[in-house]
This record gives sequence, C-alpha cells and structure tokens, in this order.
Amino acid sequence: MPDGDANAERMQIALRRLELLLLQFATQITGDRERAPDVVQETFVKFQNNGAFQNPEPATWLFTVCRNRALNGCRKERRTQYLDQKLIEAREAEQPMPFERLEQKEAAGFLSQIVATLPPRQQEVLQVKFQNDLSYQQIAEITKTTANNVGVLIHTALKTLRQKYAQTAKDFIPFTPKQPNETRTWTIRN
Repeated sequence: MPDGDANAERMQIALRRLELLLLQFATQITGDRERAPDVVQETFVKFQNNGAFQNPEPATWLFTVCRNRALNGCRKERRTQYLDQKLIEAREAEQPMPFERLEQKEAAGFLSQIVATLPPRQQEVLQVKFQNDLSYQQIAEITKTTANNVGVLIHTALKTLRQKYAQTAKDFIPFTPKQPNETRTWTIRN
C-alpha cells in the first residue's frame, strides 16, 4: 500500500498548493463564487480518479481540467465572465490609509473596465499569467494553443492596456494629503 500513501500525500500537497488558485481561476471564469468550489472539487476528483499522479507537475493538468469544467458549466448556462472586480480589489497586501484605499479601488475598477474591453482570449491568458504565474508553455497547454500564440496574445493585450490607460489616466488626479510636519497658521482678526 505504499503507492496509495504516496498518492494520498501528493493529493494533499496539490490541494494545499493549488486549491485557492484554482478557486480564483474558476470563480473568474464562471463569475459565480458559489459554483467555483464545485468546479474545483470535480477537478480534484478527476485528478484522483484518472491517475494523474504520474505527472511530476500536476498544476498544468489541474488548470486545464478546471478551465474545461468551468467553461462547460458556462456553456450550459450561457454566461461567461473572466474578471471579478471584487477579487482584484480584495488583493490588498497591507492596510493602507483611507485615501490610498480609495485610490486603489478606483484604480482597480478602472483597470477592470479596461481589461473587460479586451477580447475574452486575451483576458484569459492575462489572468492565468499574472494571477497564477504560469509559464507560456503551461498557459498554452491549458488554453489549447501554442506558446508563441500565448506570447502574442499577452503582448497585444498589454500594448492595448497601455494605450487605453494612457488615454484615460490623465483624468485621474491623485490625492496628496497634508504632510504631518506642515502646519497652518491662523490669524485672528478683531
């Protein structure tokens, strides 16, 4: 039974390492936080049942299966949403000042709006690349395309984002709070 123990251990490692990333991935594809855990659970069940443990790096396989399951669910319901603005806003690493939080929310919303104008394929490869930090080859396997095509999609998407950001970002005026050492003098007039 050593193989069973080794497989169970690999399953636990894969769960700990990839479950949250797969949940985010499935949520962004389906647009449904309640359905995403089911997609991820089905992915891991298939992983366990199909003997995918022979693959030394299961991340690509898991992301591919998760993507396919999520897309199949969306096709059934005819709704696909690739970006979830709340997930983007929830990725704050530290507690900023209130004005910084407001700026971050505005910037995240602004970026989400710009990204939403990209074709779905470009949105998808950007999401997989920058949220899950996968290689072009892994993304190609997940999206069933070539690594070169992934590179072109990412390059085109980033170029488009830069252009759109430059066009509209000049309307943003950053808030600069008063520095702690600045003092005001008040004059009292009689």
